[in-house]
Amino acid sequence: MRQTDVLLCALFAQSLRSYFCAKTTQTKPPLRTALTYTEVKSTKGIEMQVSHIETINKYEKLGSQARDMASRNLPRHLLGKIALEAIDHKALAAFKSMDLAQERSVSWDWNFSSRYKIFYPKAFDLSVWHGSTLCSMTLGRPTYRGTAMRLDFIERFNKHVLFANDMFPVSLLAYEAYARLIGATQIRIMDPLNEKLVKYYSSHGGFSLRPGKQGVPHYLVKNL
Repeated sequence: MRQTDVLLCALFAQSLRSYFCAKTTQTKPPLRTALTYTEVKSTKGIEMQVSHIETINKYEKLGSQARDMASRNLPRHLLGKIALEAIDHKALAAFKSMDLAQERSVSWDWNFSSRYKIFYPKAFDLSVWHGSTLCSMTLGRPTYRGTAMRLDFIERFNKHVLFANDMFPVSLLAYEAYARLIGATQIRIMDPLNEKLVKYYSSHGGFSLRPGKQGVPHYLVKNL
């Protein structure tokens, strides 16, 4: 189910509750009115939610464009070999079916990605596939002012999978495409876990380490 569908269901349920919980027929709005987005009693809240849905729709389209752009600009040895997609029900089902007993650097339950994308409607999500094998997932969002694109979560699921060493460069390619589409001028890799990862990410050119301060974790930053 798309994130917009989830929000629409929530709006629908809220409108039904307002209709059936009315104590008298005088206080009940007409059912047709209760199921519209312009119900007088909750106009301000509904409008905010509709705006949120519109933002999700807009940035989902930009995300799709970014994945398409990155797919067309893959290195020659990857063209036609891997697919760049959203983190959708297929990706989450593949994650659920994995042997999570394998060695992992993190213990994220990627099912949180659905909530993340609703909370941050401008978020960008990416799953990378080789055939039917899920290779990696990444999730990030613009900074508050929109001047930088944060890469908050990235995980490669099997270091022995074909093209394993290409997963970060491919993800970076897609994030750079999305950043340019939304007008961001920087890429930030948030809170790298250890010095080894700092060196690895930095080896992909242009990144410098910024120390954490005032509740913001340390991060690597690259100008576009």
